[in-house]
Amino acid sequence: MLWPLRQRGIYMWVACTLTTTWSACGIQIATPQAGPITGAPHGLQQGLEAPHNVQWPFGDGQSTASKVSRKPQLFFLFLVYVKINNEAVWDRFFAGAVRGVDYQALVHCKSEASCRTNIKSLHRFEIIPSVETQYCYNLVSGTNALLAAALARAGAGNSHDKYIFVSDSTLPVQPFASMHRHFTANNGSDFCIFPRNEWAEVMEQFHDGTAHMMAGVKHHQWVVLGREHAFKVIKEVGTHQDLMQRFQLNMGMKNTGCLDEFWYFTVLYGSMNLTGRPTTFHLSGFNGGPLKTTLHETQGRCDTFVHWVPRASGHNNNLTQLSKALIADPGTEMTTATEKRPASISRMSMATLLEMRKSPFFFVRKVNDNCDFSGCESLAEAFDSLVFSTPSRPLAGLSMRWPGEGNWLDNKNNLVTIHGAEGSISLMGIDSGMRAKGSYCRNHITAVFVNGYRAQATLTANGQQLIWHNGVIWNRALGKSM
Repeated sequence: MLWPLRQRGIYMWVACTLTTTWSACGIQIATPQAGPITGAPHGLQQGLEAPHNVQWPFGDGQSTASKVSRKPQLFFLFLVYVKINNEAVWDRFFAGAVRGVDYQALVHCKSEASCRTNIKSLHRFEIIPSVETQYCYNLVSGTNALLAAALARAGAGNSHDKYIFVSDSTLPVQPFASMHRHFTANNGSDFCIFPRNEWAEVMEQFHDGTAHMMAGVKHHQWVVLGREHAFKVIKEVGTHQDLMQRFQLNMGMKNTGCLDEFWYFTVLYGSMNLTGRPTTFHLSGFNGGPLKTTLHETQGRCDTFVHWVPRASGHNNNLTQLSKALIADPGTEMTTATEKRPASISRMSMATLLEMRKSPFFFVRKVNDNCDFSGCESLAEAFDSLVFSTPSRPLAGLSMRWPGEGNWLDNKNNLVTIHGAEGSISLMGIDSGMRAKGSYCRNHITAVFVNGYRAQATLTANGQQLIWHNGVIWNRALGKSM
């Protein structure tokens, strides 16, 4: 990768990699040793200080930014495998913004060659050279490559620039203007902190012979960094690579997680010294209030919605409230979250999109590629009208209720009631197995039953029969009700 290095007023280009050190750039840095720092206020082990008197390729993050009035930018940093899911939705999101003025979108791919084939809107997205990454054990190499590339492209920049990590399965759920206004209102960083029971705890021996219980604060990997924090992070590339061993992650104990769920917080703030007493930490640049050591809910500021099991998401917060709405919505299809994987979304409804837009979240994941919309419109059209327009524009195709709504007799002559409105349907039968939810477009429906069976059916022109794709025919149940 090439980086601009300013020397005597002239920008020179030097080769640089983001693996372990900056020595390939000709920048010699003595990396300080990681370890507990005694005398830290409030029992907090401070983040490692950057080496002094080092000329970084893109400045220090503060000196030039304070002297310019350049409009702040949002840097969207995509960490993907081979493509960006539902790219057409992102096209609609960026349509009213100016690349290089309002935003920049950089993409790091596991397979760069595949991305250059799969990503269509290269006028919006810039693919950077790939570096080696490994799921769970070293995704930070990819995110740090994105961060360094963004800082290089920011130039003098603005102190309120924001660097937003997103995955290939992420979609925006607010208009660009609202998002830009929100993120550039301050220069801090957003971390979505897991509940306290998810933090990693280890007993560490200090140089004075004492032992302390130290905690690694676990956070969602899709953080939003302010400019000052972004520079601090890049200066620490190559450090704390042993966090998974230090916190004994995934070794059969209670401590679980991946490097990218601990690395950024540890680099900026260090690990917590647990004294056994409830402690509140007031962290510089940490948006969302102080951090508490006894709170078993999410903390900080969660910008990206994802549905985890209760152990990992808490029980009463913005994440759990939106999860309940999505699970209850008949027009939304979402897998069940597990201990190792969050839920993924394969279909969204109008109700879900409007619920997401009015929520405090700016992004949602994990959204499957080619995610369906409950209605006749495409997902991109639905997002454009319901999410990205101010105010939201109604979708004409969803104004009519489904013409097949009512009571039906299934192939066993059992009664089934079907409700259909705003593109979504629900089926409720006497037999518990005859329950389903799904979507409709004109006379066609798609239903997913409680056992996972997916079926399509067509309503006849006279509205008296429902013909399923396997040949089964349901008839109207005239005069009968549940």
